[in-house]
Amino acid sequence: MARICRLMEKTWERSEVNQRAEVLASFLASRPRYSTDAVARKTLTHKLEIVRESLEDDSLDVARRCLEDLEDEAAEWADHPHYPAAPRAHEADAQVRDYVKDELRSRLSTKQRGDRDVLRGSIEYTRRRLLFNTPNLTMFDRLDVHYISGRALMALDLGHLYMAGRERERLREIAKRYEA
Repeated sequence: MARICRLMEKTWERSEVNQRAEVLASFLASRPRYSTDAVARKTLTHKLEIVRESLEDDSLDVARRCLEDLEDEAAEWADHPHYPAAPRAHEADAQVRDYVKDELRSRLSTKQRGDRDVLRGSIEYTRRRLLFNTPNLTMFDRLDVHYISGRALMALDLGHLYMAGRERERLREIAKRYEA
């Protein structure tokens, strides 16, 4: 379990750096210096390649240093209306989550992707059945259903099938309390 958590943390950190580096590089590429000067454009492309290669080699420190260079270069245009300011916490999480999903999707085998899809269907079915077909569902259980479903679906998005399965079982326990 600890190994999976470390893997998820590293994946999340890599995705944060990758996402921010790509946004900054795209912004910088649209600035006149980089769009007209071939040497500057090549330097910018090289920095982005270093970030990507460093992340593939698990050299997060090297990637972060390159990201800092990109941040410093972009700071020159901080007052530009299209300057990509650092996103707010919830925006950053949403953006990075998409990157994490893409990265993990490529690492899952065909069987794991199939298992994930079956698990997602089961979670959604149980959630809908509880929310829409359980007339006496208490307010607290309704809140738990939303919360647990969200946790389960997030675990699936992050490629953590075991945790999603545990959350599905928690949903099923709630459903069993209402079976008569």
